Amino acid sequence: MGRYTSVQAYADNNPSMRAVSYDQATGAAASASASEAAPSNRGPVQPEKVDNPYGSTAGAGSGEFHVYRHARAREMARWKKINEDEAEMKAEDEFQSKVAQDTQAEAEKTEKRRRKRERAKEAKRRKKNMKLGGVGGDVNDAAVGGDSADDEFDYTPIAAAELSTETVTSDMKEDATKDEEMKPSSEQGSTLQFANDGSFLEQMKKQMANNSTTT
Repeated sequence: MGRYTSVQAYADNNPSMRAVSYDQATGAAASASASEAAPSNRGPVQPEKVDNPYGSTAGAGSGEFHVYRHARAREMARWKKINEDEAEMKAEDEFQSKVAQDTQAEAEKTEKRRRKRERAKEAKRRKKNMKLGGVGGDVNDAAVGGDSADDEFDYTPIAAAELSTETVTSDMKEDATKDEEMKPSSEQGSTLQFANDGSFLEQMKKQMANNSTTT
């Protein structure tokens, strides 16, 4: 190809190209009809902008990569924030669930210890009442001092407890009466018998009063 020559890039009959005269392209052809036309139609011809998404002229410019890089960074930051928020919410839910479970477990333990203390107090009260009634309290020592295997409280009605106490006391009185009858008459007159019903002090006061009056 020689110097100062050019190559035609497209044919003259290409339908994508539009044939425009020089005067029309430069706006030099001013006629009366053109002067009377709208102001937007005056001046040189404005060619239509043609976008070529296909072909040799298609593709991204030099700045498109940086635009894509910034858009990608923004999207990655957005997804990172979403994942962090989700992980934080999940950790908070697990923490609240663990707190609720621990609170319930501690409440159950506290209730169990409270019932145990109530059982111990009730056993001590029963033991004290039985001692005042004259019944030995060695039977309930293990239950008061040690841990009870049964978590439920074994309730004993007061009427039944008093009835059993009276029965034991009456049996002891009958045994004492039989022993007194079986003893010789000399021993019966010299030995004082006290019933195991808590009336020891009252009988001693009466005996001391009788002794003082006789002397």
